Amino acid sequence: MKIKQLLTIALLLIITGLGARQITITEFESLIWRFSNIERVKNGLPALLYDDGLASLSRLHSKNMLNLRFFDHKDDKGNYVNERKMLYYPELVVSSIGENLARFYNTDEIFTPEEIVTGWMNSPLHRENILNDNFTHMGVGVVNHKGFLLATQTFANALVKRTTPLPKKIKHSKKLKLEFEYMSPIEPEKLMASLKVPNRELRFQVAKNTFTVGSMPAQLNWIDAKHLYVELYFPCGKGDYELSFGYGGGFYEQGVLLKVK
Repeated sequence: MKIKQLLTIALLLIITGLGARQITITEFESLIWRFSNIERVKNGLPALLYDDGLASLSRLHSKNMLNLRFFDHKDDKGNYVNERKMLYYPELVVSSIGENLARFYNTDEIFTPEEIVTGWMNSPLHRENILNDNFTHMGVGVVNHKGFLLATQTFANALVKRTTPLPKKIKHSKKLKLEFEYMSPIEPEKLMASLKVPNRELRFQVAKNTFTVGSMPAQLNWIDAKHLYVELYFPCGKGDYELSFGYGGGFYEQGVLLKVK
């Protein structure tokens, strides 16, 4: 299974004369999440869970756009939301990811979360992200400076989140135990894992007359319905390994990269 990267066009609106009580940026971000979920529920979709890591990723992009004076899904390093997630939020393993942007200017610095969500819902591609039934989680990042407001909304179909920090050096002679939080609404028992090995021609027997090539099954050990761990060994010694997750015998392209020394 290949990861699906969903990007929409950037939205530019100017708001003037809108009355609103003064709230904090954190409250503003939370209201964007709430109003987006109202739209989802109105359309028969489940509400998205809020994820602080996706919010931090969103806030990082909003701040970057403000500080470097650009407005685009592609940042100054040429990265889109999927690349930024891999760089700054590698703990989260997703099957798909998407992003909405908004930019506003008002000399009175009066903005409302409702107006932002309404603007997105009136734009077909932004609406498509908000009403995408594959997404399970959302984070929002807003910055406001001298009348300019930039908002980034990041969506993801989240599978697992690694809760164990990766050691600075992964030794090929030792097993590595990684713990994860399970984040998908799919039944936990359907989740599978596989470890890609550096030698992509190496075969592993998984059953009588059944082999995998270039990867080996990784056993999932469930602590409870939302937490699990994997113990890995590295049959090829040093090299680049990748722990992948999926369902029904198929595995998503993005996983946990492991550089073994």
